[in-house]
Amino acid sequence: MNITVSKVEESGKEVLVKSSTYEDDKAVGIYNRLTDEYADQTLPFFDEGEQLIRLDIVPEQETDEDNKEQKECYFEFSEPLLEELSGHI
Repeated sequence: MNITVSKVEESGKEVLVKSSTYEDDKAVGIYNRLTDEYADQTLPFFDEGEQLIRLDIVPEQETDEDNKEQKECYFEFSEPLLEELSGHI
């Protein structure tokens, strides 16, 4: 599975910052740890035109069955947080 960190521009364009591939269990563990550790900065709802950080976990094989495993989480944007999340993956 791949874990990716992207920067979402105010225009909605996503810019990939970092992507790493892990075994499924390890990827899920890292993703869950990061979303728990930085939960206070997650955004369940956000306004269009807002700059964000997006954390994804995506199966390497893009099939309908595998897409059930895909998860995403959005964070309030800050350069230090972007660097921290990138450093963890």
